[in-house]
Amino acid sequence: MDVLDSKESGEKYRLQVDGLGYDVELPYVLVPARDGNLRIASFNLIGQTRLNQDLGHLLADIIRREVTDYESVVVLTAVEKALQLTQVVSSELGIDAVAVAYNRIKPHMEVERRPVIQVGADSITSGDKFLALYERDMQLLASAENGYIIIDDVVSTGGTVLGLYEILEEAVARVGIDVPRVHGIFCAATEGEAGVRLPAPVHSLAKLPLPQAVMS
Repeated sequence: MDVLDSKESGEKYRLQVDGLGYDVELPYVLVPARDGNLRIASFNLIGQTRLNQDLGHLLADIIRREVTDYESVVVLTAVEKALQLTQVVSSELGIDAVAVAYNRIKPHMEVERRPVIQVGADSITSGDKFLALYERDMQLLASAENGYIIIDDVVSTGGTVLGLYEILEEAVARVGIDVPRVHGIFCAATEGEAGVRLPAPVHSLAKLPLPQAVMS
């Protein structure tokens, strides 16, 4: 379930990000869980032009410090909440194109004529979902000279990142690369601890409060 369909509790959380210069006010929302609801601080970057620009600048600085030759890597992200942030980061780094995993197979992928990779993923806010990669993005991933960078908006359970890595593995295996080199996972914020082992270190700008169980 997407956060946009969730109920807002009316309470707010003030997120502080080092170097940002202002606090970010996040609404607490209730999202359905197995035994009631989860109360989370909703960090939704969609449409937040200034915030994406400012966070993207800060995240690009971290990548410059952590990745020596970032101009020779390929960036991988997923639609839709991380896409604006990823575009700002890539522009700051002088990277002309990024590989994008879509949340469903779309008509322009021409699945009857062209190769498509699809894997499952999950997240706290979106639940079970699919990630789909089509020919253009497969070719971009295969062209990497110095590995990969994964960018997401929020890393919580790690399900989306793991799905991105799985789709990356399958894409590069088609050109004979068994284990893709991921320099790092870069995000605007983390939320709790990942429930899975991730393929690279996570670098974030801030930490969100832990989700709280709320009985219905």
